[in-house]
Amino acid sequence: MEEFFNIDISQISVFSFVRLIIWGGLLYGFLWFFKNYLVLLIIKSPVRRKNILNKLPAIITLIWVLFALYALYLLVSPFPFLGVVLSLVFIYLSRGYLINLIHGLFFRLKGDMNLGREIAFDSYQGTILKLNNFDFQIQNKEGEIILIPYSTMVNEEVIKKDFSSDFSSYKFSIKTSSDVSEKDLRIKLLQSPWITPVFPFSINKVVSMDEDPIFDIIVYAIDEKYHSIIERDLKMDLLNE
Repeated sequence: MEEFFNIDISQISVFSFVRLIIWGGLLYGFLWFFKNYLVLLIIKSPVRRKNILNKLPAIITLIWVLFALYALYLLVSPFPFLGVVLSLVFIYLSRGYLINLIHGLFFRLKGDMNLGREIAFDSYQGTILKLNNFDFQIQNKEGEIILIPYSTMVNEEVIKKDFSSDFSSYKFSIKTSSDVSEKDLRIKLLQSPWITPVFPFSINKVVSMDEDPIFDIIVYAIDEKYHSIIERDLKMDLLNE
């Protein structure tokens, strides 16, 4: 118990602050390089890259929160009792901000909130303009910009009015025999488990030089990894007839 009240100044020095600044600078440089360059080199898919970039600000915030906790631990570890007291006082005084920060990280990492998405909950409805650490901004139909804390969304039913960012579109062309109609293609696409029913697919018949028609097809897949599977399955079904 006595160790809890002891003060050990030897655990902290000017080098401790310098070390924290260096680590903080290296972390900032790595996150900046990853966001602006590395993510473009590693992730080739535009859809997956967009999903990661949407969640990246929340991930960066979480990393800085963990770094701040690590720095706080190093600075108060020589003063166990005083460190605990100051930490409790800080948590009490900033509890409102901490609640909004935690809820904001949850909502943003979950992917329910993206820039440009239309949402509605409680008495609020509008388009998301900005996602901050403690709150977010929406613009309603009247053009008013409303600042909403994340904690107000807890236990509220959130309706996403724009699902376009959840599904990836895929366009391909297929050449069929003259006896295959647009209705036949539509029936086969409706049977595909890889196509979302949220957005209707489109089929456009292209005039061809010979008797066999060509159809341009646009579908919305539940995941981009199924793009080639959708096209392959449709062509195999037509060949097996």
